[in-house]
Amino acid sequence: MNTLTDTTAQADVQAVKAGYDAVAAGDIAAFAAGFHPDATWNHRNPDRLGGTKHGIDEITGFLGASFELTGGTLRAVAERYLPDGAGHVAVLTRVSGTRPDGRTFDDTQILYFQLEDGLVRSVDQFIGDPPAVTEFWA
Repeated sequence: MNTLTDTTAQADVQAVKAGYDAVAAGDIAAFAAGFHPDATWNHRNPDRLGGTKHGIDEITGFLGASFELTGGTLRAVAERYLPDGAGHVAVLTRVSGTRPDGRTFDDTQILYFQLEDGLVRSVDQFIGDPPAVTEFWA
């Protein structure tokens, strides 16, 4: 057991978990505070929210649009954190929501975080069921 690696892994998980907690509380400012100013978020799906977001403003805009399109029902629940102790945390995440027209989705996804100095440098979001998620956001 490597205490330094274990401590780093715990700190990385806490940094990522703080972002999930902020989203759950609807606290966009706290969510944004966990990112480097020039961070990126790549939503890997060919839907209206797909592609890479550059910087905190685009990332929070992406999150805000997700909440707006779901009437505030969007939920991202971390089911398992998988840190490597070297600034990387993969998170098995259950993402769900309902559109005002009644469309729903409930998708298991992997969000892969890269951290630097305790802040998120990048997120790669891998979609579990791309066609269903694309249809949901259409």
